[in-house]
Amino acid sequence: MSVFGIVVEGPSDTAVYSAIISKIRPDVQQVICGECGGVASLKRSFVGRLRGFEYRCVDKAIVIRDCDGKDPREVEADLMDRLKNSHFEPRFPVHFYATKSMVETWLLADARAVREVARLRGHNHAVKEVNVQEENRNAKTLFYAMLSQAGLPADPKVYGEIATEADIDIIEGCCPYFLKFREHIHAC
Repeated sequence: MSVFGIVVEGPSDTAVYSAIISKIRPDVQQVICGECGGVASLKRSFVGRLRGFEYRCVDKAIVIRDCDGKDPREVEADLMDRLKNSHFEPRFPVHFYATKSMVETWLLADARAVREVARLRGHNHAVKEVNVQEENRNAKTLFYAMLSQAGLPADPKVYGEIATEADIDIIEGCCPYFLKFREHIHAC
């Protein structure tokens, strides 16, 4: 069993990534999160979050941020350079992952998961499928519309419930870059 540390932009990311990591790696005992409050803050404060993980018995860590339309490899390289230039050398391996799509894209990919969460909460579960494009810049708007149709709030708890119900193979089928995320999680 291992303990993962993740540094993410915000609370919805925490909910989704924690659930998805548990699906990818059932051997992960706990996911400890460091939320930064957006991309700009993450770039400034992720090293501090990693330092904090040293006191929390983290075995492995991954820093995750949206690439915002940039090449994910460039974003990941920038984060690696920032860590290197900080002169902080964590006692655990650290990986970097820049998402090619927003977490909402991953959640849109499996409308069945949204329907199931709506059904479990006693809401409308006749939610329409959405044609998901991995680099859809409208994903958040489409996801909010889907949640509204289902009568669900757009809060971190719902995000986490949907991620827990989601089929990661369906996500990967709609979002091929998701495979890189799986590889990073297995590499940790």
